[in-house]
Amino acid sequence: MEFHKVLAKYYHGWFRDAKDSAIYCSEKGDKIGAEKYSASADKYLDIILDNWDAIEFFSQGDNAFILDECLPKEWRGYK
Repeated sequence: MEFHKVLAKYYHGWFRDAKDSAIYCSEKGDKIGAEKYSASADKYLDIILDNWDAIEFFSQGDNAFILDECLPKEWRGYK
């Protein structure tokens, strides 16, 4: 899984949803489901931690949709 600037505003929610689903599955005795959701949460957490500043920037307004050449230099090159 890799970071995409147009999805920036969703990563935190997806992480929370995956963690909540893992807990729910665990409480219901669904070990396989809990492991699956926990693995997804780990992937989202990695993306969040590796791209924290980019997520903050691209989550604001329409920043994720601004043409690359119009962005400040530090935010250019993201998919």
